[in-house]
Amino acid sequence: MASGVVLIRLGLVAALCLGGEARAADRGGSWLAVARVTSEEDGALLERVRGQSSDLPVELRAMPGPSMEGSPQAQWRSVVELADVHQARAVLWFQRSGSELRVHFAEPGSRHLFVRTARLEGQPGALEWSAGAEAVALVVRSALRAVEAGTPLGEVVEVAAPLSAPATPEPEREPTPMPPELWAMPPAALDSVPLRWEVMVGGMMTLDGYERSGHRGLLLASGWEFRRVRLRLQVLAGLEAKLPDGRTDVKLEQYAGGLWVDTPLLEVGSLRWGVGAGVGLLIFGRSTESYFLGIEAAKPRFIPALLAGPDTSLRWRFSQWMGVEATVAADGVLGRPRLGYSEDGNFVPRNEGWAVRPRFALALVLLP
Repeated sequence: MASGVVLIRLGLVAALCLGGEARAADRGGSWLAVARVTSEEDGALLERVRGQSSDLPVELRAMPGPSMEGSPQAQWRSVVELADVHQARAVLWFQRSGSELRVHFAEPGSRHLFVRTARLEGQPGALEWSAGAEAVALVVRSALRAVEAGTPLGEVVEVAAPLSAPATPEPEREPTPMPPELWAMPPAALDSVPLRWEVMVGGMMTLDGYERSGHRGLLLASGWEFRRVRLRLQVLAGLEAKLPDGRTDVKLEQYAGGLWVDTPLLEVGSLRWGVGAGVGLLIFGRSTESYFLGIEAAKPRFIPALLAGPDTSLRWRFSQWMGVEATVAADGVLGRPRLGYSEDGNFVPRNEGWAVRPRFALALVLLP
């Protein structure tokens, strides 16, 4: 009886082991992706990719060697040979040109080639380089995950068929949706555009000294953004402010327009931090209503003033064509009006305003 129980238990253990091996076989093991490493920086980038892809069933193996050179067809033949030699499912390599890094990810089995361009400044170990390297690692992770899911990213590489073999039509494939991690990164073809037009629409608030809560209004801007400088025409249309003091009611309007220039200090992924300055014309519109017969109100008039000062901005580009930008500025005003009364030939100030006015703005940026 006891021996029968032992045999039954041994049979159950054997069945469980066989079942576990079968499930492991169904899941499949890890697959291999090789990375061509031509410099110390390539090795550092590969380590970042390994850190971001540690949860995926893929082995990233470094293959030191010369860089991928030659025509696109010659590069593709080198990729196929490298994958065949090591029985790899995917091949990864980098190409550096100044502050731009071109990421290539190929899957020879389906003839897909995925290319992205990212900005990578500084040297390995620097803060700017680390931020750019993390963005590159996320791009490669998305490509690895797409291969694992059977929907590789990129375009199909057209390979010339031998003359003796009849050409076989390639079946149409549905376009693979881009992962969310890449929505904020423009395609490589657009990253190299040296000039881009932009439009900004938003609101602003200025602490002008005339009223405690500040001066509010609408911000409209349009201009051109080059690689190292941005030029834009900016219009600030303020809301009408009422300044009562018990004796009179002054209505004050402010409108400004001018040219602003800035340059990026830091560009990491979808973030851009820039500093610059601007100069323009500020128009004050003033009208006064008197509450007492003994007080004679001044006639309505418009007063021009010079507006100039520095600013700094931070932009987050959350899609290929749109972003959000916050701006902090210090506007100096020359020729601002002083509001007050004339009593017995003497001027009694009522509202003087500030010579330097902090300004805060938040705008939606359109990058068509």
